[in-house]
Amino acid sequence: MRRSVPVVIAAVALTGWAAAPAAAADPTPITSPYVQAAADVTATGVLKRAKNIDWVRRVNTGRYCVHIDDRVNLAFSVVQVELPNSNRRSFSTTPNPVCGTNAVTVYTYDLKGSYVDNAFTVAVL
Repeated sequence: MRRSVPVVIAAVALTGWAAAPAAAADPTPITSPYVQAAADVTATGVLKRAKNIDWVRRVNTGRYCVHIDDRVNLAFSVVQVELPNSNRRSFSTTPNPVCGTNAVTVYTYDLKGSYVDNAFTVAVL
């Protein structure tokens, strides 16, 4: 029995089963003084640039959650979503049961109304 313990520990170490997930790189800060929060997000949901954004998550094809820092009050804000270099459409809602409180839900879809992944920017004014 004692011999099997070191073998199991070595097997776990080699497979990486207990290894911690790799940390994502911090996004480049956005320093615009005229927005409360802003995000530049890839089509896969990766946060490239940010100001007062806690995290972004791609929920499903064309559906994203952008969680705003708790210091920003979305109830008294205007949210603007843009799809740069695209003829596709988007809209956002807040709050939403999918994303929770203090989050913006972004939907991106093509001209036929089908959800599609697309890079986008969010500005909270």
